[in-house]
Amino acid sequence: MTHPRPSAGSAPVLSTGTLRELSEAARAAGTGQVLDELWTARRFLDGTPAAVAVLDADLRYLYLNDTLAGVNGLPVQEHLGRPMPEVIPGSEPSAEVAREVLRSGRPQTVVFDGRPPDDRADVPRWWLGAFHRLEGEDGEILGVAAVVMEVTEDIRQRESLRRAQERLELLEETAARVGGTLDAAEACRALTDVLVPRFADYAAVDVVDPEGTRRAPAAPVPVRLRRMAVAAAPGMPEPLTPTTRSGEVIFHQASSSMSQVLTGHKTMVLNRPDDDTLRLLAPTPQRLERYRALELHSSVYLPLMVGGEPVGAVMVGRRADSPEFTPDEVELLELLTARAATGIGHALRYTHEHETALEMQRAFLATPHIPGPGVEIASRYLPAGRGAEVGGDWFDAVALPSGRTLLVVGDVMGHGVRAAAAMSEYRSLLRALALQGLAPDRLLSEADRTAHALDLDRVATCVLALLDPAAEEVVLATAGHVPPLLVRPDAVPELAVLPVGPPLGTGSGGYGSRRCPMPPGALLLAYTDGLVERRGQDIDAGLAALADLPVTAKHALPDVLNTVLDRLAPANSEDDVTLLVARSL
Repeated sequence: MTHPRPSAGSAPVLSTGTLRELSEAARAAGTGQVLDELWTARRFLDGTPAAVAVLDADLRYLYLNDTLAGVNGLPVQEHLGRPMPEVIPGSEPSAEVAREVLRSGRPQTVVFDGRPPDDRADVPRWWLGAFHRLEGEDGEILGVAAVVMEVTEDIRQRESLRRAQERLELLEETAARVGGTLDAAEACRALTDVLVPRFADYAAVDVVDPEGTRRAPAAPVPVRLRRMAVAAAPGMPEPLTPTTRSGEVIFHQASSSMSQVLTGHKTMVLNRPDDDTLRLLAPTPQRLERYRALELHSSVYLPLMVGGEPVGAVMVGRRADSPEFTPDEVELLELLTARAATGIGHALRYTHEHETALEMQRAFLATPHIPGPGVEIASRYLPAGRGAEVGGDWFDAVALPSGRTLLVVGDVMGHGVRAAAAMSEYRSLLRALALQGLAPDRLLSEADRTAHALDLDRVATCVLALLDPAAEEVVLATAGHVPPLLVRPDAVPELAVLPVGPPLGTGSGGYGSRRCPMPPGALLLAYTDGLVERRGQDIDAGLAALADLPVTAKHALPDVLNTVLDRLAPANSEDDVTLLVARSL
């Protein structure tokens, strides 16, 4: 195989003036076609907006046009005969590409960045360079040709599109992660997870606290906020990670950054503030010392605005060698917190209502339940998971004259505070009617008529069990509720078959009852549908699973409840689960 051989020597390419004179002389002699073609090619190279150069095998400039000379910031004559790395400092990467082209003979295209010597703007520029080897007729290597075009604007546009796409994806990610939960603490943690370590070394989210500052003040005053989430980047000093705990109540003085952001509704940027500013803005002297220990040098405070009102604020900080916050970064942070604020606001409202309803329900269910003689009871209440609203489940035991006990388990339709309030009304109504000595079916009829007359805005299902230990029987009636489970001694558990009645509050009436044997030692388990009902599954499957549980009349009541819940209760229920088990003694 024959390899191209380098030329013995190289000389600068003929100048434009010399080539023009030769072309004119050749035309006068009638032999100028070849020189005319060369002259035309040279005029093309000299006039093209692309930067063109011809270098010899040692990468010395043989030719370059004015465009390239302008890019390099030196006259053409200061290039000729000199190696490219000597003329243009920082051009070694391009020289390496040229050497590889000389060695392999394969053309190469490369994008490189730099700054022309006379460019006063401190911004990067990019060029696209195409290199190919030049060879003589007999294969000797003459050098390498380079054609360079500036592509700065194209790259900037592509970079702008890329950043816009990344920004859009980040905003969508923030909305999905923060808005994907109704738990306020989880929503705030999702925001800090987005911010750290992508944008900051440290981030915290504080919200107005119903137990402290119920809403942001209109003027700078001391505020008591709850820190819902805090995150620190890897590398934060271990003793200081984190500087605060989630759930901690923080008192911010009137001059603090948080207080000003909440009242002014505007972002505050502190890039390397002096000590006097820090002392003024830090919530407490102790917190100022923590900031210094963390080496936090730059911070941004951003309000979380919902419907024109702040529900909290976000603080992000950078420490040690991290750079200051740029205007573009602050703008993006504002977009992120604006997108997150809606989700956090929804979660805060829901969490407040959820906890209020749960506290109401627990308060109602905490009322002592004392059955009549000959009856022992045990109960259990499991609220819905954090992602679901509290329902209106309840249970009750009412001791009646003649040694009887009325057991009630019910469920108000709907969820939230109003459902919990309606539950209290139905519970009180049934208690009052039970003390009149009505039979279970008549009691349901009166309760339905009264609830309808009072125009209660929610209906309720319930099951009544009137236990009479002396008669060794129980009278059962239901208002659209799941059937209770009967467990008699030496018998398999069975679901009671009862006359179907409509939920209370419809005004439809039409309730029936059934008497069932209840010998000493027998168990009765009443419950709400959250125990046996599953999304996408027929409720009969849940009822069958309940009837098949390994429960006997000999088991202690707490063990019965544990067995039922361990086998049937979902890990994260979408509905409340209420159980009431009674034994006839």
